[in-house]
Amino acid sequence: MTPARASSLVLTLSLVAACSSRPPPRPVTALRPPDPIPLTLAEVRVAHAAWAPPTPPPIMAPTSRRTPRRSGMTLDMALPVLVSTNEPVRACYKAFLAFSPQAGGTIITLITVGGNGAVSDVETIGTPDPSLAIMSQCVLTALRTRRFPAVGAPTLLSFPFSFRSGEINGQTLPAPVLPAPRPNEMQVPNSENITVRPWRPALIPASVSAPVMTRELVDAVVPDVQSLADTCYAATLVMNPAASGDFTLRLAVEPSGNVNRLDITPPEFPSPMRDCVVTLGRQLHFHPSLTGAVVTIPVSLHRIEPDANAPDAPTTASAGGGLMPVAAH
Repeated sequence: MTPARASSLVLTLSLVAACSSRPPPRPVTALRPPDPIPLTLAEVRVAHAAWAPPTPPPIMAPTSRRTPRRSGMTLDMALPVLVSTNEPVRACYKAFLAFSPQAGGTIITLITVGGNGAVSDVETIGTPDPSLAIMSQCVLTALRTRRFPAVGAPTLLSFPFSFRSGEINGQTLPAPVLPAPRPNEMQVPNSENITVRPWRPALIPASVSAPVMTRELVDAVVPDVQSLADTCYAATLVMNPAASGDFTLRLAVEPSGNVNRLDITPPEFPSPMRDCVVTLGRQLHFHPSLTGAVVTIPVSLHRIEPDANAPDAPTTASAGGGLMPVAAH
């Protein structure tokens, strides 16, 4: 072996020995993500007018003995009262779309009106579209609040509702096919299709994550919480016109801005308000951050009694009553 090769071999062995004597590298420890920041927002108030019981137009007394007294319900008397139901039924449908955003179809109802103008019975006839089945009760409840002119004799009316989700573009609704009328049944047409867009949050989150979740970033979600609660409250008032109360939302927000968990306090807050808020609340978007947050939002629901003396106060005699406009505080 030449001296050069011997020196090279010695150097190699020395390097190997040196490397083997070094301690092994320490494992890399993943950085612990920061704890979510607790944030509590100011109270969100959602106000709706009370569902004013409609006042039916009076039946005029005959002007002379030769003028025969009108008897029995006429189409002109029944139509405006039934058409007024479209607005509360629209509230039912908008909240229902939270659970099934593309649901649509037809519900045909049969209403029995007593001689005093009050609804004594209401039911669906035929087979409602399966996707609308769980909404039928809200529709029937809206019809039960109607008041018709008192004609002194019971009346049997049928009235259809056609629903289309605004999430489906280009969909046309065929005219509902009513079954053959029962004896003494008056079939009342409904020229309006109830088209509603499902609730969606309006906030578009930023594309760049913030270092921390701040109160200002969370405040940007308040308008969406307001519209969410309003959507659910309007449908709740159809089922229970006296509904009101306070609850608190507690949302665990991931760094991505998505809602990971949503709780309502008190947990027994009545349905359908609770179920609607829980379903829609999971769709809320927050701005992304490196920390995420636990957000607490108190919500107050209350009714506003309409002021009959206000110059723009809506009347209930012509349209049969309904939901009043929403006012946010």
